[in-house]
Amino acid sequence: MTTRSLEAAMNAHHEHPETFNVHGMLLFGEDPLYFSHLPMFEHPAHRFQVLMEVDFRDDVREAVRADQKAGDIQTFVPEPFDILELDPGDGGPARTSVAGTVFHGHFERGGSPIAEGVTARITRVSCFRRLDPELRHDDDGALTYLCFGRAGRLHLAHEITARPDFDQVLPVRIVPGTVRHDPDPQIPGDVTAEDFSRPVQVTFGRLDRPRHRLRAGETAEGSFSLGVSRTGSHGFTAQVEVAAEFYMETGDLV
Repeated sequence: MTTRSLEAAMNAHHEHPETFNVHGMLLFGEDPLYFSHLPMFEHPAHRFQVLMEVDFRDDVREAVRADQKAGDIQTFVPEPFDILELDPGDGGPARTSVAGTVFHGHFERGGSPIAEGVTARITRVSCFRRLDPELRHDDDGALTYLCFGRAGRLHLAHEITARPDFDQVLPVRIVPGTVRHDPDPQIPGDVTAEDFSRPVQVTFGRLDRPRHRLRAGETAEGSFSLGVSRTGSHGFTAQVEVAAEFYMETGDLV
């Protein structure tokens, strides 16, 4: 860490000591790559659900892609920083990069470094949500995910709401020919959920509990919300096919 970055880190630590910490990230995707902050209700610094697009220099990106072929998850351990610097409100996040180490596997559960002392460039923070540890989870609510990605490379991240909850990331695809739009004429006819650079909320007809979560290999109908206008809520339904389960965690969210 340079003298200037160390000074900035210490200033952030002094200003927001409760959110200055080592913020571990799940690393996944191909083009683009993504970080998903690994949240915890117990620690004030980690009560955030954050999704962001990132990139590395070419050699690191190639090392990440080569390691992906070996299976298992990948995680990223950055140097300590204030997670509030990732908040995209008020014109964008104050932080545009994080330095740290890429791990094969979970860095706290036997993972091994594959690229140390590297910098991840943050190209977009698409989700930044503070989690309230005092709220209790509604087990009778609808199973809800955030859908994001690019054509042919979509992902779902379970929307974390209240404790106890679960963190899950899935690569998915929209089954061709299954998109059914709302009848409202304001909805573009070419919207097919194939380009979500910003997350879109999607709900499924099942309870929001870990045992009812989407699983690798299954296909389920989801209702995609495109927002609300003067004429009401807009969106579409489509069959979603789950390719795999990148990550699933319940223990950190009790």
